[in-house]
Amino acid sequence: MKKNIGVWLDTEKAYIITVENGNGHIEIIESEVETRVRFKGETKAYSKMGNQFINPAKRNTQRRRHQFKQYFENISTKLADAEEIYLFGPAETKVHLAKHINKHTNLNDRIRKIESEDNMTENQMIARVKEIFSSDPVKVNARIRH
Repeated sequence: MKKNIGVWLDTEKAYIITVENGNGHIEIIESEVETRVRFKGETKAYSKMGNQFINPAKRNTQRRRHQFKQYFENISTKLADAEEIYLFGPAETKVHLAKHINKHTNLNDRIRKIESEDNMTENQMIARVKEIFSSDPVKVNARIRH
């Protein structure tokens, strides 16, 4: 039984679209990646901590990196039994997921295609994943830089 999985993702959530025997099923994984929160009295470069203003950029960057790693781990566990994987969505989150898959899991040879797609309905996502997996695979020897 051939199991193909497409993943539409951005920083807020990921849609795991599983296609088995022509049927599509969607599972949603919510991201816990924090967006920028500002407090009263802050400027762009500094945060208020008591009566002092500090620059928390390094701490926030590390926290965000850890949150993305956890988000990608949650997605990777859903991809464990996939025969082929198709990654699509807006921005660069899909590329970061591909890097994570290549570095940290045994799924690195299963990525079929990475594509930019804007907002889509769930039915459009299912149709796109079916369309990608119904065509003949094109093997491209592309290296994702880390």
